[in-house]
Amino acid sequence: MMMNSRKAYASFEKTVLDLYEQGVLTLEYLGRIAHQYCTVGIDSAGSQYLLTHDGKDLHQICIALVDPGFALALRGSSEDHEEAWERELQKWEEIVHQHWGWQAYCAPFFAPLNKIQQTLLPENSTSEVQAA
Repeated sequence: MMMNSRKAYASFEKTVLDLYEQGVLTLEYLGRIAHQYCTVGIDSAGSQYLLTHDGKDLHQICIALVDPGFALALRGSSEDHEEAWERELQKWEEIVHQHWGWQAYCAPFFAPLNKIQQTLLPENSTSEVQAA
């Protein structure tokens, strides 16, 4: 299971970066790709640490599409330091959780239980599960 979770993340990373490099990645397309992984656990340990020709990684590409106003640190620039990395990581965590329903870090990315419950359980049983 863990190996498949890592392969899933590597696949997501490669797909997004390839589409970005081809100039065809849009916010809508990114959302469609990401939502395919909502029910599949993906583990960031599967990252291949790929970079695009312009030096961006997966997080930076996704952040730029989802929140174009967010200031990204260019690699090697004076803004490229730990504080900027922490802001980017926080933004990444926000995106994967709020936009795609994943959990970021400390656990494989799985759809949050409440999203699964909303999908699989009748409305009246969701409140019983949440109360438990």
